[in-house]
Amino acid sequence: MTPPQTVRVGDVTVTIDGADLRDIRWQGHEAIRRIYPVFQDRNWTNRLFTIAGTEHTESDGAIEFTAHGTGSFDAEPLEWTVVARITDRAVSYRFHAHTRAPFWRNRLGMCVLHPMLAAGSAVVVEHTDGTTTNAHLPVEISAHQPFVHMRSITHELPGGGHAHVRFEGEVFEMEDHRNWIDASFKTYCTPISLPFPVEVVPGTDINQEIVVDFDAGPQPSAPGALISDDVIEIRRTGEVTDLPRLGLSWASDSPPITDADIAALGSLRLDHLRVAISASDTAASAHLVEAALIADHIGARLRIASVSGEVEELAAFAELPADVIGAIDCWYVFSEHDKVTPDDWAPRAREALGERYSGVALGGGTDLYFTELNREPPDPSMFDALNFSMNPQVHAFDTRTLIQNAMTQSVVAANAPRLTRATRVSVSPISLRPRFNPNATEPDLDVSNTPLPSDVDARQMTYVAAHWTAMSIKYLAQAGSIAHATYFEAIGCKGIIESAAGSSDPVNFPSTPGQRFPVWDVFAGLVGMTRAHTAQSSAPEEADALIVDGTGHERALVVNWSEEPRVVRIDDNPPTTIPPTAMVILDLPLTN
Repeated sequence: MTPPQTVRVGDVTVTIDGADLRDIRWQGHEAIRRIYPVFQDRNWTNRLFTIAGTEHTESDGAIEFTAHGTGSFDAEPLEWTVVARITDRAVSYRFHAHTRAPFWRNRLGMCVLHPMLAAGSAVVVEHTDGTTTNAHLPVEISAHQPFVHMRSITHELPGGGHAHVRFEGEVFEMEDHRNWIDASFKTYCTPISLPFPVEVVPGTDINQEIVVDFDAGPQPSAPGALISDDVIEIRRTGEVTDLPRLGLSWASDSPPITDADIAALGSLRLDHLRVAISASDTAASAHLVEAALIADHIGARLRIASVSGEVEELAAFAELPADVIGAIDCWYVFSEHDKVTPDDWAPRAREALGERYSGVALGGGTDLYFTELNREPPDPSMFDALNFSMNPQVHAFDTRTLIQNAMTQSVVAANAPRLTRATRVSVSPISLRPRFNPNATEPDLDVSNTPLPSDVDARQMTYVAAHWTAMSIKYLAQAGSIAHATYFEAIGCKGIIESAAGSSDPVNFPSTPGQRFPVWDVFAGLVGMTRAHTAQSSAPEEADALIVDGTGHERALVVNWSEEPRVVRIDDNPPTTIPPTAMVILDLPLTN
């Protein structure tokens, strides 16, 4: 595939990435994060488009870009073309498609991502009935669609200018993508209120267009849109918060653990192991006994996440050995039938588990995303802890989106106390890929987009997982509201260290037996650290840092996302050159 290319026409800058337009800037300010077509199948799974060819030409003070190709999976018979035109005051993007054979879709058409930093901006929305709404993009994460039946939206830009976005060929509405830690507000075609799936048949003509016009503001243009070779400045704001207590997951199907694994994991001084069980599984008790033994050997506590049809099923664990119950820090109760733990499950769970669990905290919330907590807030007074899970790839899979989605976690963490009040909050588990599809209507047809299982990402063994984890911890910590965070599994292709047996798919996941993945270094670098320093990078999509302290030391885990060396300066310390795609751990002078 052709690498992304950034083009400029007058005050408009656009990055062409495959068939998508990204980072659309007006006078240096990001106006639109992305314009792109999407196909979501009957399970709401995003399926990639296959690009057969692209071309762009320059004439009459404009750049024209075209791409064409086919769909994939169910939509393989789809043939599509996009035509974009970039001028000094506007960007247009037209998507045309038709199919040679019928297939089913939940969504097919255009999406626009508005940057997360536009939160609070004044907007004017024109609706399909001709009425207008004057409002603001939400500051608090909106549980439901902020705007529906959209024909256009105009929003202000940091320099005082405006971006006017018009939609043609479909009915559009907006959702707050921050619910899923995406760093954007998404305006998408086909209202969610309409029935789905819908069959796309030959003769159906899909013809949609997005047009973005700009007008200038009173303030001068911002610096250029591209990162220069200058020093990237990372400066602390003076705010210091407690680091979340960090742990890993121990799955029932985890590879066998060795003495060397136990010694290595023990050196990380983890707070906890998360163990997920089904209350109806007859092997669950034995799994908890095994997990308690492993936790004891590595010096961690257990955090249990049980799923049951009825909460009374937890009575099966009332007579676990005393040393197992004594190892449990918190027991989360999740329902097979409800996305958020029902409030009345709290007293029923305590009764089912019995008096022997009186010293164990009871958790609720959701095993799914922050979205669920936001849409169905529980009564925080019923639980000792409330939970949601997280991954950066609910809607997109490219590394640039992962980088941007790390930053959204500070917004999610700041919003959590609005729902949980004083109740402790945990984010668990945190995985690189979605663990499963909670919206799948036909799970047997929800096959992976890659040769690996859908919950496995080959980047787990690369710098991408390490960098993303360091930045996730940085941004989760900023609000000071997250008590516990559980990352990945301990061992295997979804973990931080490969099993002694090695990869089960050495072609698509070419790890070596016992290999410590780069993400291991993040946890090793945080041993003894207890606090995080809020810091801002002048170019966070290029280089950023997690700055921590503890046991008389201050330390920075500095990540370079780019494939070029970057010179980074933290506060007024001497600059440091960070090699391409590397993480460097720096000891810093102590601050007051």
